[in-house]
Amino acid sequence: MSFTVDLIVGPLPTRDKDAWKTIKRLRETYYEDKREKAPALLRLHGVLTAKYPCLSSYALNDPAEEDCPWADGPMLGNFAHDMGMLAISFRRADELLPFIVEAANALGITVADGQSERIYRPKSGGPDSTSKPWWAVWR
Repeated sequence: MSFTVDLIVGPLPTRDKDAWKTIKRLRETYYEDKREKAPALLRLHGVLTAKYPCLSSYALNDPAEEDCPWADGPMLGNFAHDMGMLAISFRRADELLPFIVEAANALGITVADGQSERIYRPKSGGPDSTSKPWWAVWR
């Protein structure tokens, strides 16, 4: 059994109700999106698979595959330009979701969990933000 989370690269409305409407629209175009994959999603893929290898990286009949937390693969096939989706093994969700949220938010990616109807947004403009840290406001 598995569940999915959406990875949103661009901005979302601040009100969750409006954000879910935007996510729904993104999902409707996601499967037909032939543009290049978002660079932030590619970086996220590297972070995620460095700790938890992609399901597609296991050899045929490798018993270690049973412990893989990803429910499908290759993961890169689930990433597009504006959004990506991750299918997570339900039995590993409590372990993985915090890691996914932290890694994605650090790269400026929003995580939307439709099962709990929670949206995890990056704190400030993400890694490319030009805002100064709180201690450097006088510079």
